[in-house]
Amino acid sequence: MDYINYISNDELQEKIRTNRVDENDMALIEKFPQIKLANKFYLNKGEAKFVDAASMIRNNPKTYSNGAAYADFDNDGDMDMVVNNVDEPALIYKNLSNNDDTKKSFLELKLKGSSENLNAIGTKAIAFTKNELRTYEKFPVRGFQGSMEVPLHIGLDKTNVDSILLIWPDNTYEKLPGIKDSLLNMTYKQGLPQFNYSLIKEHIVNPVKQTEDITNETALSYLHEENPFNEFDREPLIPFMTSREGPALTVGDINGDGLDDVFIGSSKLKKPGLFIQQSNGRFLRSNQPALDADSTYEEVDAVWTDVNNDRFPDLVVASGGNEYYGNSDYLLPRVYLNDGKGNLSRLTDAFDRTVMLTASCVVPYDFNGDGYIDLFIGGRTVPNEYGTIPQSYLLKNDGKGKFTDVTDQYSKELSKAGFVKHASWSDLDNDGDKDLVLSLEWDGIVGFVNDKGKFSKKYLTDKKGWWNFTLAVDVDGDGDLDLVAGNLGQNNRLKASDLNPVRLYYNDYDGNGKKEQVLTYYLQGKEIPFATKDELVKQIPELKKKYLYAEEFAKASLTDIFKKEKLEKAEVLTANYFSNVILINNGNWNFTLKELPWEAQLTPYRDAVITDVNNDKRPDILLAGNFYPNSIQMGEYDGDYGTMLINHGNGNFICSVLNGVAIKGEVRHVRKINAGKNEAFILGRNNDSAMVIKFK
Repeated sequence: MDYINYISNDELQEKIRTNRVDENDMALIEKFPQIKLANKFYLNKGEAKFVDAASMIRNNPKTYSNGAAYADFDNDGDMDMVVNNVDEPALIYKNLSNNDDTKKSFLELKLKGSSENLNAIGTKAIAFTKNELRTYEKFPVRGFQGSMEVPLHIGLDKTNVDSILLIWPDNTYEKLPGIKDSLLNMTYKQGLPQFNYSLIKEHIVNPVKQTEDITNETALSYLHEENPFNEFDREPLIPFMTSREGPALTVGDINGDGLDDVFIGSSKLKKPGLFIQQSNGRFLRSNQPALDADSTYEEVDAVWTDVNNDRFPDLVVASGGNEYYGNSDYLLPRVYLNDGKGNLSRLTDAFDRTVMLTASCVVPYDFNGDGYIDLFIGGRTVPNEYGTIPQSYLLKNDGKGKFTDVTDQYSKELSKAGFVKHASWSDLDNDGDKDLVLSLEWDGIVGFVNDKGKFSKKYLTDKKGWWNFTLAVDVDGDGDLDLVAGNLGQNNRLKASDLNPVRLYYNDYDGNGKKEQVLTYYLQGKEIPFATKDELVKQIPELKKKYLYAEEFAKASLTDIFKKEKLEKAEVLTANYFSNVILINNGNWNFTLKELPWEAQLTPYRDAVITDVNNDKRPDILLAGNFYPNSIQMGEYDGDYGTMLINHGNGNFICSVLNGVAIKGEVRHVRKINAGKNEAFILGRNNDSAMVIKFK
């Protein structure tokens, strides 16, 4: 990093352009520390998991390596590797998988293509086995200015192959003879039959019903557009933005015609959308001046519920965006009364000015049994102070749609429950009333047990994660409600455990009156900052003088970088578990945690909905998620295109992709909707169009 910062300096760049680099410039470069590292090898264990194979590599010197190629140099059936080094001889790593004591089956294909493509680049080999299908492709390019030409290597250790098909670049194919442990010369021939990829579909049967995108058919056209607010400009060291949690999405029959209608929220300065379903299953956007007038707000969650007991569902909206702070009106939740014909008008005094927050969720329930719908509104974060626990609210309805904060009357622990990502009312103890379930960031999943008008806090799991939501469903058919729970997932740089947790230390480290967030994680048993030296220096300038060179910073401990007393006095948030899970209800508020299959660990899931995709009368689960606005070091989480959890009974699930549709983008909410005569699902996507799908 020191060299990159030096060489990218404007003054030095000008010298390079004008050929004025002198001995002093070069002498300074020579003073930069040299940090050579041993090459790393990772062993693929399947299920998208790799383990460090350092203990398996002998004589692995520290080098500056910048290129690698592999080939079976000694013709023993395993792939060796040659590595190019800067200012040093190349290295050859001999693969000992096949030695005198061990022999692993393989097949190598030496390909000769047509006259226009002699090396047959683009050829595929597809190996069909009993339980899987493997694809190998002939592409010799392995990086910038790097290429190699070797036979196509197919590892067959512990593999019973039904057949192997060779598909040439022109999509013609032939079946390979059943030969193992040899080099097979294959030459392209004209007149071969064309390959039909439906063979692959026949080999791997998707158990999910055919899925269809019916967005255009329903005419439910709404584009959510995020406003250009970069939260990292305000708080550079936060791990992710909390300002992009929309759009809100809720479904209900608002005009009494028996058809589902849809509200979709907007970002700041955009207009939300209310769509009325017609008798033909198509939707028309309704003109709503009251909603348009409030376009400066940002809607992150919403619900249809009758707040004034006139039998018409009214609209309650939770405001978010994390852009406004202090006593801004745009932190207020909102109520829009419905006249029964689908016309909305804002009830301006529904909430007093003590109920102001960047919210994450709003959920209705008559928790005091007086016949009027009450509310819980969850606090997502404190604007400009990520690390401070926000306030959440339990709100009592006076019967006319005006709500009063009664949180402390019912529970002393609820108002500061934590960073609430999601809330739901569910009867988890089968006592006839609903309990409040909160999904918390930097904490567990918490139930507030409803006990005759009082709420007591109960951890459903003490695993501290970045929990996004829970879905109550009886997955094992025993008559009580279990929970599907979305978390960060396992496909990211942060690996949290009890022994090596992820932490966030929140304190004022430079004495300027503004607290900073120091995110840490463990690497090789050492707790280190997640942010780079340059990122920390921008926010805490005094570190620049303390650590002139990156090498010094890399060797420093956490207590070397930050004063020990500052860390000890910091507010410390901890996470030790990031897997997506199911919590099996064992009764008496005891739950067993079960990780979802590995295919359901590739992204953070933000919502889910119950369906039955194989007609077996068991509840299956459609999962949706992805999240993009992370810090640069984390990158975008985009590993999911829609995942079905198929219920095999007793709380066991297998994963499947959707059959015919890919759900791209960041899904924030999924809701079931009846569109015409079809059961369908509408997905609200951040900074993207709404999407409607159905299972045939």
